[in-house]
Amino acid sequence: MSKLLEMKNKASQGFGNLSKSKKIAYSLLAVVIIVALSSFIILASKVKYDVLFSNMTSEDSGAILTKLDEKKVAYKVTGTSILVPKADIDSLRMQLMSEVTIKEGSQGFELFDNGKMAPTDTETKIMYQRALAGEIERAIKSFPEIEGAKVNLVLPENTAFVRETEPASASVVIKLKSGTKLDNAQVKAIVVLLTGAVENLPKENVSIVSDKFLLLTEGLYDKDADTLTGSTDKQQEVKAEVEKKLEAKIMKVLEPIYKSGVRVSVNTDLNFDAIEKKSVKYDTKGAVVSSNDKQTINDSTTTDLTTSPVDEAAKNSTATTPKNGNVVNKESTKNYDNSKVEENTVTAPGGITKITTSVVLDGNLDAATKASVNNLVAEAIGFSGTRGDTISIEGLYFNSDSKKAAEKALLDIENVNKAASKAALYKQIGFGVLAFIVLLILFLAIRKSSKKKETTSEGIDMVIGDNIAPKQQELFDPIEFDSNDKKHNMEKQVKKYAAEKPEQVADIIKSWLTEDER
Repeated sequence: MSKLLEMKNKASQGFGNLSKSKKIAYSLLAVVIIVALSSFIILASKVKYDVLFSNMTSEDSGAILTKLDEKKVAYKVTGTSILVPKADIDSLRMQLMSEVTIKEGSQGFELFDNGKMAPTDTETKIMYQRALAGEIERAIKSFPEIEGAKVNLVLPENTAFVRETEPASASVVIKLKSGTKLDNAQVKAIVVLLTGAVENLPKENVSIVSDKFLLLTEGLYDKDADTLTGSTDKQQEVKAEVEKKLEAKIMKVLEPIYKSGVRVSVNTDLNFDAIEKKSVKYDTKGAVVSSNDKQTINDSTTTDLTTSPVDEAAKNSTATTPKNGNVVNKESTKNYDNSKVEENTVTAPGGITKITTSVVLDGNLDAATKASVNNLVAEAIGFSGTRGDTISIEGLYFNSDSKKAAEKALLDIENVNKAASKAALYKQIGFGVLAFIVLLILFLAIRKSSKKKETTSEGIDMVIGDNIAPKQQELFDPIEFDSNDKKHNMEKQVKKYAAEKPEQVADIIKSWLTEDER
């Protein structure tokens, strides 16, 4: 105990021997150290919270909070998020997911768990319809792009007296997350989900509406929706793509020569009509299929001779005239078979019917240059005069003000970025220098105080009992600044008179100078 008191007395005596500025510096340093240690201890011992669940409905959030109160778990609610101690978050999430049914604002087949003992057929049908809609809503909400969904089903009644029942229908309202949208494939997936879950629901009876009042299923299952002939938007896309490719071909030829001094515009007329042609061609030289020769003789007899290509190939038969009679009438009939060729031609939609090209070059162009450029463009686009294609080549001086302004803006932005980076660098250097100076001052102060402590300790060693070491004799006499002799008194009076009447003193000095000159 005595040692502690002795150390305390030495410390207080050493602190008391310091100058006022050093006492303030050491006090501030001690306060900073204490505050830093206290903050570190508080932060280290403070319980860290993390998100357990977020963006839940009020019903689900209430169920979770009720269960947390039952478990006596500390929690915080921030906005739509429930925060619990970070160390227990995984175990709590597993327990709550098994104990609490997350409905997400939709009630599914758990409706039948809390139903009454003997519901009527109408009540059962309504509960089934609500449960089925709730299950479908949960499935739709599971998609990452969808924040909320509401499903309404219309289920017709099935009776034993009607063979063909009316089809069901469904309408879905979905709320998309910010910055997301659904493409046609995703919309079709939702439609398939509905048609697979609801009995007798054709895909044409499903309507999906977004929160921005857009009908997402419009034209989704039209027969011609994906063909060129049935979609105007598709036709415009094909037209723009064809024109873009032709412009790229022209730029590929002219850009190496004129650099940025060339502008190209191509307009095309496309035929999106699907044309089907059927044609039949007959051979003018037909082959003999069969022949029939008939002869009438004067003795009232008739002789028929029929031949065909098959008979001719097998046997060569000719008509003969009888010996005892004269031929009165002779008929010959030949049947020909003309060969034919049938052609069925289908013209695909999207064929080019006309190309109009405009090319503008920077500067004045002579006739020879225009002709050369015209030939290059014609070869690039596949020019056809019979199709009605046209090419226009003009030379004009481009306005470079916007280009210069853009370059100046880019240069200004670059300069601002450089200045900002320099300012940040200078700021860092300044902080570093300031930190170095503070550390240097603290180091010098600590070093000086340690030296003074050593000097003080040496002086303390010289103390013996209550006797203090004798004061050393001064080597020089003390300087007396004020004296009361006659000479000093006269100087004071002269200085006072000169301060009160400087003009008279100046006249006296002038008279003294003139007397010396004489």
